Amino acid sequence: MKKRLVVLMALLLCLGTLFANGEIEKGKDTSSYPEKVIKIIVPYGAGGGADITVRLFSKYLEPILGQNIVIQNVTGGSGTIGWTQLINAKPDGYTLGYGDCLMSNGKLLFDGVQYDNSSFTPISKYASDPHIIVVSKSSGITSMDDLIAKAKENPGKMTFGLGGAWSSHDFLRISLEEKTGIKFNRMVFQSGAAAVNAVAGGNCDVAVPFTAEALAQIEAGNVMPLAITSSTRFAIIKDIPTLKELGFDFEHVMWRALVGPAGIPEAIIKILDKAMAQVLTDPEYQAQVLNAGSFALYEGYDTFKDSFNTSHEFYKKMILETSK
Repeated sequence: MKKRLVVLMALLLCLGTLFANGEIEKGKDTSSYPEKVIKIIVPYGAGGGADITVRLFSKYLEPILGQNIVIQNVTGGSGTIGWTQLINAKPDGYTLGYGDCLMSNGKLLFDGVQYDNSSFTPISKYASDPHIIVVSKSSGITSMDDLIAKAKENPGKMTFGLGGAWSSHDFLRISLEEKTGIKFNRMVFQSGAAAVNAVAGGNCDVAVPFTAEALAQIEAGNVMPLAITSSTRFAIIKDIPTLKELGFDFEHVMWRALVGPAGIPEAIIKILDKAMAQVLTDPEYQAQVLNAGSFALYEGYDTFKDSFNTSHEFYKKMILETSK
């Protein structure tokens, strides 16, 4: 009897260890998830495209999940501080984060960064956002042709505002420079909103904020919008032409997603993914997203887990080629 008890206790201890490590998912009781407040880390400042879009979908996600969601802005290091905090969180579904197409290649771009694509759990993609190229009203620039001509006259002198070093803004800059043979002077800000505000104040020549970050300054008439980087025009600002319409043979968009630290049990991922799908198909949410200046685009876990890694490899190649 004692031997049986010892064996039973050892077996239970072993099973408990496996559950704790997230190695056993089948049969694990996740039916009560979530049972407490969920935190979503946004690794950029308040008011930027990441912050605006996360707060918007979280507002609609809360009643579906039946729990409060707290947004935590963790700024610094062009997103690396927030993402480092995320990957070190317990993979129980209660600490999630904002993700985008450049998050997984921090190791190639910044000293001391240890994470890569294997450090994260991709959950669902919720947006695919283009940039808007804007210049200061005092610059006298009114078109992309004007911008290119002035940049060529002043090689390396025109300041180009970035919403974080080696962000999507930076890779758009690289594409513009490669396509046109010009060179800008990088000026790094904590967010695209800060960059467009600097342009509005005459302290920066050009910036490429996301639409959500640029709308207020455009509507106030404080900046001159030149082009949008999507393949089609944006419904609420139809007067802004696309780069392709203006003869530039490329587009540039950044996907946005809900992610978590590596190791979240798939049963929890499925609950979150199903809730995200419900949010993304809500007509009221879609209207709110449009008014906020974002392009809603749902891609569920079954597809996104593969495209997340495909995106990682694409930008990894681009980074390595740029650094040669």
